[in-house]
Amino acid sequence: MQGKGIGLAGVVLAGALGMLHGEAGARPPPPPDEIAGPARERRPAIEWSSWVRVAYGAAPAPAEPRARVTSPIDEPDARDHGWEAAVGADLTFGVGEGGNVRLGPWIEARTSSAAMVGGELMLAARPRRLDMFWYAGEGVLVLRAGGNRELLTGAIAYGYRAPWKLHGPWRGGSRYMIGVRLVATATRAADDPSVWSATLGVETEPVGALRYLLGIRSWY
Repeated sequence: MQGKGIGLAGVVLAGALGMLHGEAGARPPPPPDEIAGPARERRPAIEWSSWVRVAYGAAPAPAEPRARVTSPIDEPDARDHGWEAAVGADLTFGVGEGGNVRLGPWIEARTSSAAMVGGELMLAARPRRLDMFWYAGEGVLVLRAGGNRELLTGAIAYGYRAPWKLHGPWRGGSRYMIGVRLVATATRAADDPSVWSATLGVETEPVGALRYLLGIRSWY
């Protein structure tokens, strides 16, 4: 009798475990981890982008000859104000593991001067995820320095960037990036620090911005 009881208990226990296993197997799998943004993917060695910038700025007013007066006119804070437009492009290479620190050259044509060239330091994934343009991109901080034969310039920019192709994996050794960011620039004459200008504006990748504003999902 005791042996039969033990045998029956074993069958019941085995059945209960089987039911529990069946119930667990019938449940949906746990939700997958959130899809990784571009900063979590393996980055190609080269990333490049182009941009259009519109900015407003100020510069010291040029000195003009004046008629003789009985007392001097002092205008140390006189400024010229106006708009500046620019188009540019950059190309960066990842430094270290992950490729979130990037270095490379940039070039830009401005309405206010001859073309500028220089170097760029980019700190990507600041933060790692930043949602805009129907896609989880990343925050990016950009530092630029350069100039031409007559002028020296520097800029600091912060904003959003994401790959043109919204979903990986990205094949090949390079990919095109889009985005939008605020940018502040300072420029001065190479031979005279008193001749300078400063601007604050917005730069964006034009086609990527257009497809976002018009809602052209097929472009993605």
